[in-house]
Amino acid sequence: MNEWDMAVVGYPLWLWTETPAALQSSTTQYGITISMSAVRERVVFAMGDGKSVTCSSMSPLPSGTKPGTPSPDCGYVYEGASLPEGSYTVTASSHWSVAWSALGYSGTVPVVVSASRELPVGELQAVIVG
Repeated sequence: MNEWDMAVVGYPLWLWTETPAALQSSTTQYGITISMSAVRERVVFAMGDGKSVTCSSMSPLPSGTKPGTPSPDCGYVYEGASLPEGSYTVTASSHWSVAWSALGYSGTVPVVVSASRELPVGELQAVIVG
C-alpha cells in the first residue's frame, strides 16, 4: 500500500492479479490422459463504489515507479472517499476459457473465479501555515 495504509482519492491505482494469463496441465491415470489449457480472457474489478473496470491485460507495479504514475493498461482513480465510514469492497472476477480433452473428446468451458478484499480510500489535505 503506502505510508497512509489507504488508497487516495484522485490518485492512480494500479490493478492486476498474481495469476499467469495462461495455465496448462495434463495427467494420465489408468491409461487415460486428460489435458486442460486455461486462458484468462479478462478480469472485471468491481471497485466497491458502484463502478467497475474490465482489463484484458495487466502490468504489476514495477518497483521504483514514480508515485502518481498511472498504469499503462489497468488502473482506476477513486472520485470519493470510503473513510471515515469504512472501506470499499473490491472484487476481482477472472474470466477464463478452459479447453479440455480426454478419450478423443474435447470441449471448452467458461470459468469465473472471484476474490475480494477491503480497501480503505481516503483524502489527503494540505494546510498552508505562515
